Amino acid sequence: MSYASTFLAALSNSLPQGLRDLVDKVGLPVVGAAGLAILLVFFLFGRRLFAAKKTVDPEAGLKEKLVDYPPPPGLPGARRLTVEGEPARLRLIVAAPVGRGTRLTPNLVEQLLDQVVRGLTDIAKADRPRVRIWPPQLSQKGFAMTFHRLTQKPEPDGKASRWVLLAGQAQPGPQKLLLGLALLADESNVVGRLTLEPEQWADVLAVK
Repeated sequence: MSYASTFLAALSNSLPQGLRDLVDKVGLPVVGAAGLAILLVFFLFGRRLFAAKKTVDPEAGLKEKLVDYPPPPGLPGARRLTVEGEPARLRLIVAAPVGRGTRLTPNLVEQLLDQVVRGLTDIAKADRPRVRIWPPQLSQKGFAMTFHRLTQKPEPDGKASRWVLLAGQAQPGPQKLLLGLALLADESNVVGRLTLEPEQWADVLAVK
């Protein structure tokens, strides 16, 4: 008996009884080829499946590149929005409820803006900003940090820019709201990014 035959016989004897009976019927090479084919299929398709799971980014749909935003529509209206005294146009609204159980829609968010800063609803109607509804959030500070991280200005932070970003908890009446705004000022400034408490929105924003 050759070495190969001895090895195959020893391998067959080491198999469980069920597999040994199958080998006796169809032969060890056939069983081995079938097993190899199964491993090959798992290797090819399993790798793709695991790779697809690894590349899913839960924040991919939340990222905003302000450099790609179109200019504000038309000329400013008679009433102007100012941020820290700088005239600006509203270009992005991001809103999320605090905790679960509250459902927001773009129309509802637009209506609630007047309870944050009087006149802000009219500004939104005139400037037609993008409105994004984020999933419910558990942390005010976490929301603001995520908004600032995912909303990218063309200029590095610390450099003069026309873009001003505000984020934090607003308190429109009895309903708590997490709010992020991106505003395009008429002139470059160094206001940058601000995280606000509920009572600070009316100090930073004004409609005149």
